[in-house]
Amino acid sequence: MTERVYLHVGTPKSGTTYLQRVLDHNREALAAAGVLVVGEQHVDRVHAALAVREDPRVRTLSPRQARSWERLVAQIRAWQGPAAVLSYELFSAATREQAERALADLAGLDVHVVITARDFGKMVPSAWQERLKFGLTTPLPQWRPARESAGPRREWGWRTMDPASVAERWGASLPADHVHVVTVPRTRRDPDELWHRFAAACDLTATTTNLDLGVGLVNESLGVTAAELLRRVNERIGPPIEGSREQAKWLRDTLAHRVLAPLDSEPIRITDRQLKDAERQAGASVERVGAAGYDVRGDLGDLEPSEGTGRSPEDVTDSELLDVALDTIAQLLLLVRERSQSAAPAEPGAEGGRLRRAAKTAAQRTSAPYLRHRAEANEKRIAELEKQVAADRALHLRVAALQDVVTELLLPIGDRDPEVTIRALRRYHQESV
Repeated sequence: MTERVYLHVGTPKSGTTYLQRVLDHNREALAAAGVLVVGEQHVDRVHAALAVREDPRVRTLSPRQARSWERLVAQIRAWQGPAAVLSYELFSAATREQAERALADLAGLDVHVVITARDFGKMVPSAWQERLKFGLTTPLPQWRPARESAGPRREWGWRTMDPASVAERWGASLPADHVHVVTVPRTRRDPDELWHRFAAACDLTATTTNLDLGVGLVNESLGVTAAELLRRVNERIGPPIEGSREQAKWLRDTLAHRVLAPLDSEPIRITDRQLKDAERQAGASVERVGAAGYDVRGDLGDLEPSEGTGRSPEDVTDSELLDVALDTIAQLLLLVRERSQSAAPAEPGAEGGRLRRAAKTAAQRTSAPYLRHRAEANEKRIAELEKQVAADRALHLRVAALQDVVTELLLPIGDRDPEVTIRALRRYHQESV
């Protein structure tokens, strides 16, 4: 059964998507090494975090979705290997009380909390971009991450991005050596270094030497022009694109990730005021992490803020915005065409059919360890039920044999057939002794 659980609870924009893709991409190899990647789909982890945080959006979920945390806990406890890893960055928004209730659900297991963190200066434009994907219209120079006191509903403030804050809430009841702070390298000399640090924190190094780390660039940020264009689009957006679900589907997934991200990659520079704020926040965070004695993988110097090498969004010209806007329209046309064709029935042997078959094969390969684990659990349960059925059948035979004996004994002596009585007694003896 599971002995150790590693909860990777944040922080956002600290390489979490890359780490999750490495974990998901290598499910089968990790399962063979005895390590469970918790959550059959990423959305299971999203819903679980909403449940743990008692987020009001839980009310919009189906009953099964609302029980996602319970299902993940059951999955962890049912695992037959020694370790399990659960990774989702917005667990970081939980209060101390909510975190302690979640940890209590894992009582009896050796629980470790893992927190990834990066350059505080780079987190400012990253958080601003994430807010843009949900309708923010405030220009970057006028925007500031919410203070820690803003409360658990502010997912893109210092409360979730500061590793010290997350560690103090999630690690309050754990030994210091069970709280691991993993820093994102300041340079990309070794593109796999973040994974190696994370694997060391989760004690995976010895068992995962042959993993495929080639997941490519993930969760690409918007360039300065693309980000400013999205902000201006938000100023014109209204119903029916409102509420987090609609904004996630159209602003984030369709416009930002699918269209704008590939068009522009120029980095974004923060203002001097924002840099000073980040320096104060980083200095206090590093001091708190060091004083707490948490296990640090990497260098706390990696958290020192930098202002960035690019431009501020206010420096983007209207001509640059027009160029990206025209490219956006062209890409949206292609996207609409692609989706309209994929919605039509595919001809046998058509490219659409091949793509769907390839996607199905990839999905089956990715889910194989879970399906195998669930099949084994189901087979075990079936065997238990078959034993119960056999026991019930034996009891039924004993009762039937006893009933024959009682019936014979209750007959008047003159009406009894000695041979029938003897057969009833013999049958009862055979079935019951």
